[in-house]
Amino acid sequence: MRHRAWLLAAVVLLGLAAWLMARGDDKATSAKKPRVEFPRHPRGPEVERSQRRRTLPPSREVDPSQEQKPRRDPLLTALPTDKATSVVVFEASAIKESPAGKLWLDCMLANLDMDSFEEIEDEFGIDVLEDIDRIAASSGALVVASGEFPSARLDSLRGSRRAYGARGALFEEEGRSPVFGRWGDGLLFVGKDAQAIEAAIDRLEDKVAPAPPVIPEWASYGDAYGVLSADDVAELLEGSAPDIAERLRGAVSQVELHVDASEDVAIVAEVTGPVAADVDDLGKTLGTALSLGRLKAQADGEEQLAELLDLASVSPRNGRFSLDLALPLPMIQNVLGRCRERRKDGEAPGEEAPGGEGGAAR
Repeated sequence: MRHRAWLLAAVVLLGLAAWLMARGDDKATSAKKPRVEFPRHPRGPEVERSQRRRTLPPSREVDPSQEQKPRRDPLLTALPTDKATSVVVFEASAIKESPAGKLWLDCMLANLDMDSFEEIEDEFGIDVLEDIDRIAASSGALVVASGEFPSARLDSLRGSRRAYGARGALFEEEGRSPVFGRWGDGLLFVGKDAQAIEAAIDRLEDKVAPAPPVIPEWASYGDAYGVLSADDVAELLEGSAPDIAERLRGAVSQVELHVDASEDVAIVAEVTGPVAADVDDLGKTLGTALSLGRLKAQADGEEQLAELLDLASVSPRNGRFSLDLALPLPMIQNVLGRCRERRKDGEAPGEEAPGGEGGAAR
């Protein structure tokens, strides 16, 4: 299982891939102006949601003199803490109700060669649409799903079950991956190997020295959110913009990502780095690239791409910058709506039809 590829493909699906893939489509005009609300800060319901999820007791290593010991979010605590790791969290319970989210779910079914998620429920006792609250994927080869799974039947998986820690269990077959796991009734894991899941359970049960989560709890807002390492973002750009990819590796430490998918898809990327002047310079380069791209799209009559770039902007702020990118729903429909047609034509999941530009989505 290629967890890194899955993570990057998911991010691209919500962002740059839709832009690149749409360029290979027939030119089309949107019937309406996109409704875009850029997620720049947590809203009231998201603050309440974050507080409600802090069900894990404080770490035992918290300063005992601290009056208010903070409780923790189990999913965020389970995730790798290495700052070089990319992690994206999808709010499944919110995305499934949005137009773009429904298209994404249908595309997932097509890639799994299924007509519905009932097969998963029949086999494992997990209702994908009702039981799963969030799905987090990391480039450190770990996927974590949170929700309510009292009826999950993971014993039907190949391999043997073994207990780990006070509340954990792993399901594995020697020499084969992926490895599956669970912790209590609220977390499920898919890992490249057993060590990835054991490390997550160790963090949950305070068996290792506590470290700040890669995604701070205050940053858990939007329909999808996370952090991307400079190396992973540069990897996405190497094929289409190698010069920018190389500069990004040297200037950026990480990219904080927030996505709103309630109508059209709006993405805010907060870019930071160790040297303010280098980050400012990179922001100016990206701003210029957006302007030139907008002019070229208009000259070439690529109306969808021009509309997308009209809604894109770079805002520098004291050694960091914010990149806004909007994906109109008709563009998402053009890209994701082809999933089932590809499967009917016998095309492999993630494979682009001849003549298309799907390399970035794989």
